[in-house]
Amino acid sequence: MWLKFYEWGKQYSGLNGFYMTEILGSPILVVTDEAVAEELMVKRARYNSDRPTIRSIFDSKSTGGSMEYLPLMGKNQYWARQRRLTHAYLTEARNAHYSGVMYHEAKRWLVRLIEDPENFQSSLEDMASKVMCQLTWDDPNLSEYCAKSARGLLTQMSPAGPITNVITPLWHLPEVINPWKRAERKRHDEQQAWWMERIIHTRAKMALGLQRPCFARQYLERGHKRSNLSGDYEASCVIGMIALVGVFTVAGPLSYWLICMVHHPQWQSRVQKEIDEECHGRMPTLEDAPRLPTLRACIKETMRWKPNVPTGVAHEMEANDVYRGYFLAKGTRILPLDWAFLRNETKYPDPGNFHPERWLEPSWPTYQEPLTQFPTIKGMTSFGWGQRQCLGQTLTQDELIVACGALSWCFNLKPKKDLATGADIPVPLDKSNSLLIIIPDPFQMAFEPRSSARKQEALRLWEESDARDERERDEFAKHATMTLEKPRTDI
Repeated sequence: MWLKFYEWGKQYSGLNGFYMTEILGSPILVVTDEAVAEELMVKRARYNSDRPTIRSIFDSKSTGGSMEYLPLMGKNQYWARQRRLTHAYLTEARNAHYSGVMYHEAKRWLVRLIEDPENFQSSLEDMASKVMCQLTWDDPNLSEYCAKSARGLLTQMSPAGPITNVITPLWHLPEVINPWKRAERKRHDEQQAWWMERIIHTRAKMALGLQRPCFARQYLERGHKRSNLSGDYEASCVIGMIALVGVFTVAGPLSYWLICMVHHPQWQSRVQKEIDEECHGRMPTLEDAPRLPTLRACIKETMRWKPNVPTGVAHEMEANDVYRGYFLAKGTRILPLDWAFLRNETKYPDPGNFHPERWLEPSWPTYQEPLTQFPTIKGMTSFGWGQRQCLGQTLTQDELIVACGALSWCFNLKPKKDLATGADIPVPLDKSNSLLIIIPDPFQMAFEPRSSARKQEALRLWEESDARDERERDEFAKHATMTLEKPRTDI
């Protein structure tokens, strides 16, 4: 879809930077210029920050009070208070050094890649899911179901998902003869029940003093009155959505990082050299990030070259408007075409190729100083616009720095060899799903430890981190048990 919209943009946008189309009766203003997107969705955000209805999801905008899906929600009271809560939780988590969770899971992932490199795409997704499950419920064992739940919702909300998202009248067939509605009923009810179960389970553990800090405990400690949420059900949905969104917004860029490094070994070598010199042989941390501009440049160029949400996420106009002499009716969808923004030849010379140097050398128009701060992925158009801008930009950047830094420290990322011919098995550049948030189609590659010593160090780091995590959990539980057993003296 993004390629066709981009093609039409070259043909119809002209100097305007936008064009109008209609898909099965829905008017869509496709924006191909960043300045237009800024004008419509930031400067005029007050009237252009609604979301269109996703037909194949029950009450996606929460118009009927479902309160379930913050990123899809209409501009209403639920959206406003859930957005405030999410921003507060993510900010407090970073201030509380959530990096420890990321380091722990990155070390686990390195060992999984050493021991089972064939299943790297599954372990990559699981790593991102484990980080989010620890932050939300302090339980990495929930990661498999969380990732499955994220895939289900992502498919359901995408134009390339159920046909009822495109041919919407089919959705209104009676449920008894409507397979799409029955499938969504099953997915929805199962997901909502699981989210609610997590709140109930967290409360039970808190009663025993066994629940360590996490977003669910944070909500229950403070109570719904302080959060302005309506109660446990709404809280379970907010926290559940934080977990789900954090899976593919990290898994997608990280998957494309692997592809970029395989196709550009010279940049892989430069990142490895920078890490070796600046970190003196140890695995990099977020404290090292200001001294690792090449690593950050390759991450940012990956996200520019292979954007995670190439179509952008549509806004819906809340009022009639006139823009540059064109009448735009209330209900018109504004589609900020991220693929077009990131292929702008003036801002990004040679946009179709991978050039991390565009962020590192003053001769490129995107260069910014100081290099201790720039390049940064925060503020990229891929994170959305105005009042709908993604709240997890810092978390995404931190997790990518930790994961990509760990990969570069431990492995040479290479094409896999065909055992019969000895030739390299190609890693495709243009094969992906067509969902709203894209990830590459399955491919093969090799993870070669950079040395025997580096391999052994990765194994040692995970063994040490795993033992420490188990010890801390045991000590927390022991302390809770002792507190419960301690006789009261205030009677």
